[in-house]
Amino acid sequence: MPEIKVTPLGAGQDVGRSCILVSIGGKNIMLDCGMHMGFNDDRRFPDFSYITQQGRLTEFLDCVIISHFHLDHCGALPYMSEMVGYDGPIYMTHPTKAICPILLEDFRKITVDKKGETNFFTSQMIKDCMKKVVPLNLHQTVQVDDELEIKAYYAGHVLGAAMVQIKVGSESVVYTVSISLINRTGAAWIDKCRPDILISESTYATTIRDSKRCRERDFLKKVHETVERGGKGADEHEGPHLLLHGAHRESQSLLQTLHHLDQSEDQKNLCTEKHV
Repeated sequence: MPEIKVTPLGAGQDVGRSCILVSIGGKNIMLDCGMHMGFNDDRRFPDFSYITQQGRLTEFLDCVIISHFHLDHCGALPYMSEMVGYDGPIYMTHPTKAICPILLEDFRKITVDKKGETNFFTSQMIKDCMKKVVPLNLHQTVQVDDELEIKAYYAGHVLGAAMVQIKVGSESVVYTVSISLINRTGAAWIDKCRPDILISESTYATTIRDSKRCRERDFLKKVHETVERGGKGADEHEGPHLLLHGAHRESQSLLQTLHHLDQSEDQKNLCTEKHV
């Protein structure tokens, strides 16, 4: 059996900077290209020197696949393509393609314009990078070349998040980020298959959580109580409470829960004013 080689260029034993190089059937595929938010130097980027010590990456990679728009999975993409050098195809779903440049530009403004950091990509680099993106439809088989094919499936993580099946001849690898079977936008799903290797994100693999229904019930109760107080905190001297959340996955989940509340007959007695 031919060898399949999996090399983490980032996030091998920590959270952030997700980037995995898979060599299968003579093809090299980069899975995600994220940034580590805990560093302000070159350590924030994956170790691209493993691929080549000098020169561009194009001749060493057959394609790049981005699973979703979180910066720890896509944040180093413009740096890799425009500063290190890569001109090949970058695959991601349509929602990821739409959201990714917005988050990249927002983070660039914070890092460069506000903090004054250097050795960072520019707004034009983000635009040039996104021109190399080939959008994927879920369940669509894409023939990258005569031997390499990829197919994306819904992961249920955030909008547009995908798990990807990679095939070269009779060999296959499945790569997935966090999956969810209870997401309101739909549960993760993939065709029945027997990949040679399954690569999965495992950040919360050992975490035992309370029932999602119980957590939603407690959250909705707090929203209802806060609205009844006119948006103020439990202490009458506190000012209005505004919910701001920087994590897009959690924000999406909270909005979906509130929307579900608005549509639910079981919760018809709760206040669902538009400003909540």
